Amino acid sequence: MPDTPSLRRLARPARPARPHPAAPADTVTDLCAALFAGFCGYDQRVLARQYMDGLLRAEGRKSIANIAASAGVPGDEQRLHHFVSSSRWAVGPVRRALAAFLCGNTPVSAWVALPVSIPKTGRHMVGVSPHFSVEEGHRIVGQRAYGVWYASEQMIAPVGWRLGLPGSGSGSGSGSGRELPRGAGVSGARDCVTDLLDDVCAWQGPPRLFVTDARGDDEQERVARLFGRTSPLAVRISGHTLLAVDTRRPGAGRRERLAPAHSALDRARRTRSGCPGRGRESPLSTATARVRLPGPPDAGRPGPADGLALVGVWNELCGDPAELWLTNADAPSPSSLLRAARLARAVGAGWRTRGRQAGLRDYEGRSLRGWHRHMTLASCAYAMAELRSAGASGGSSLVA
Repeated sequence: MPDTPSLRRLARPARPARPHPAAPADTVTDLCAALFAGFCGYDQRVLARQYMDGLLRAEGRKSIANIAASAGVPGDEQRLHHFVSSSRWAVGPVRRALAAFLCGNTPVSAWVALPVSIPKTGRHMVGVSPHFSVEEGHRIVGQRAYGVWYASEQMIAPVGWRLGLPGSGSGSGSGSGRELPRGAGVSGARDCVTDLLDDVCAWQGPPRLFVTDARGDDEQERVARLFGRTSPLAVRISGHTLLAVDTRRPGAGRRERLAPAHSALDRARRTRSGCPGRGRESPLSTATARVRLPGPPDAGRPGPADGLALVGVWNELCGDPAELWLTNADAPSPSSLLRAARLARAVGAGWRTRGRQAGLRDYEGRSLRGWHRHMTLASCAYAMAELRSAGASGGSSLVA
């Protein structure tokens, strides 16, 4: 038979097939294996998976009864309650395993610490206090919690939590030493974010950029505590935070003035944003100023709170900046700060949507131990749903 061109084409070796990403079911199986490796026995691993599945399937409030019924084990309501409130397992290793799994799946772009307010909904809600809610813009009565979230361009997920209790110091107060497993943590509101930063450093060593929102009560003090660390930080502040602004001129000595952050930027030197966003939140322009926190410098030598950059973001042509960010990153670019701000907004959107679906607002007990365990399992359920969504779409599940 003659060797025709058509037959020659058919005889060519096939190109090697591109590797397909792991199926969502495989990824979720690997996640559960990593999360539950430290549990004492098979029963605990089964209960943990049932609790996570029930959180994602239950409609409405995620009560224990609703979780058990949605997981298909209504007769196990008492066992699930005991598993969360009284059984022997620590949240620290589970949180560490969750962070390690997510970082191994896709490198982290930033760790985002989000302060959240959970309004009081029942008589027996643990850790309730009146406080200013950044989300609501006014004071509410409820829980003031702080979560640290893994954030990349592909997905976001919470990995660790603190509950701020009024009148308590870091790791103390309200009987926390008796109620909480070691490493779970309960902090005064001023210590929560720095405790979460310590968690991230313990999980991964010196972290990538750590992003947080310091607005609210005791803002000046919390900003000072954060920038007392050497970790790379990007902190959203209000326009009322006092900063020391360098006003020296060429040939003159060092001169500074204290000014609120909203007046510390030279608005005439705004530059057009190089990192456009989407919709109304698309930034039009930015301005940057070198500042430091108030207080005497350490014998003229720069310290952690010196050499900071203040970045203002405008979404309108005039008026005050829509966002103010303070960072200690070396030679920060406005575009890098805008990317960090976009991740922070994505975390906030995730808290309001998938966080509600995963039950992060719905712990119904009065036990601090139970609250930490519920929030840990709800965080795992959140990550499981994110991995399923990313695998099903074959790409990013992050919505800016």
